[in-house]
Amino acid sequence: MRILFIAPQAFTSTRDAQDAATLAKVLRRADHAVDLLSPLYGHIDTVKLALARRLTKLEFDLGGRPWSCELYTGRNPDGVDLTFIGNEEVLLSADSLTGEGGQLEASRIGVFAKAATELIRQNADNYDIVHAHGWAAGAVVARLRSALPDLPTVLTVYDAAEQGRFDSADADWLELGEQAVDEAGITVLKAGLLSADQVTALSPNYAHRLQRPDSDHPLGQVFRDLGSKVSGVRHGIDPAFWNPATDGHLPSRFDPFDMDGKDKCKAELQHDLTLPVRSDAPLFGAIGHVDDEGMALLAKIGPDFLRNDVQLVVQLEGDGELVAIYEELWDQWPDRIQIKTGNDEAFRHALIGASDFIAVPGSEAPSDNIQMLAQRYGALPIVHREGGLADEVVDCEASLKTGSGFLYDEPTTRSLLATMQRATAAFANNKAFREMQSRVMRLDHSWERTTRLYERAYRDAIAAHRS
Repeated sequence: MRILFIAPQAFTSTRDAQDAATLAKVLRRADHAVDLLSPLYGHIDTVKLALARRLTKLEFDLGGRPWSCELYTGRNPDGVDLTFIGNEEVLLSADSLTGEGGQLEASRIGVFAKAATELIRQNADNYDIVHAHGWAAGAVVARLRSALPDLPTVLTVYDAAEQGRFDSADADWLELGEQAVDEAGITVLKAGLLSADQVTALSPNYAHRLQRPDSDHPLGQVFRDLGSKVSGVRHGIDPAFWNPATDGHLPSRFDPFDMDGKDKCKAELQHDLTLPVRSDAPLFGAIGHVDDEGMALLAKIGPDFLRNDVQLVVQLEGDGELVAIYEELWDQWPDRIQIKTGNDEAFRHALIGASDFIAVPGSEAPSDNIQMLAQRYGALPIVHREGGLADEVVDCEASLKTGSGFLYDEPTTRSLLATMQRATAAFANNKAFREMQSRVMRLDHSWERTTRLYERAYRDAIAAHRS
């Protein structure tokens, strides 16, 4: 199959970029031809990527004025063909597309979308399907519906909270038509949803939540009206990068058949954070941002949870009141909780490798597959039953012979506390708990499984388009 990826966030630190790049690589290994189309941002090194600038340019009118875009092409080591659309005025001056509104951001999206559509029109016979990644790619999908109605499209929604909302005054820059308009103005994601042949979300549970009758999402009715066009596709993790047997960020390596290294990782982290070095105390890790409602929920149960014989290590990105709340917990229980601020990748690996449990409260959208990473490293995830992460977690029963984590039923302090106490009790069953850790480490979270699901989505999109 000949597949074109529209990846407006390519070569940024976003989930969209990382997953699009990995999926392209795995599809290429499965003998599909994959091209990736992206804006050329200022931080992208054309020399390092060995990109060649084409002599021809894309020229068009937008917003009442002419535009000219340069094209850069190359091929990455995985065999994926790369094309970048450059414009010094609006694209090279940016690091990514933020969707924060305003004329400049609207012009960036509009210029990329119109240039991409023209380039695809010139090469339409080269592709069987277009796979658009993220809200900003919805602008390209919407344009393709009218410019190339015979070309099937799939749009992947990474986080439905990111919608690309703009004022009606920006309509001439976006040119998305009436389908993008609602009472709040113009929504790029809405235009893409209504134009795509198939829409995928990052998990079946997340897709279901977006379509539920009681969903309060601003685009909830749009998702519901799409019906069976919406499906959930679980994205995998990179088993080469996330591998406790080879992870250079860990002080000791381990695998499902030899867990001694995990005990050493736990002892090392406890020592480094001045926690009591105890193998018999369950170590809970939590990773999140100060804006995450789940991290606030975890802080609320802190006074009750830390009365137990447990240890909690929190990696918290951002500043503000929530950091102060966690620091107050540390003042009261310095031998049971430690807080690490920032987004240090090495510490993240070390924390997951050392932890017996990883608490992921909240998480409406499965933003970074933290539950899979936890399982890969023998840390049992604790997630909300209705959240976007629950697809990969089967609730453990009392004997610990089945299950792959712990689910709490309601997004309340009472429900979360009860589940974390249940996990604490499970840890006390030492032999059964170690066997469960080994079992979940062997679960298949590979991208090969994800690839098969996307191949089916592509076939469904092509069939739906033909019908």
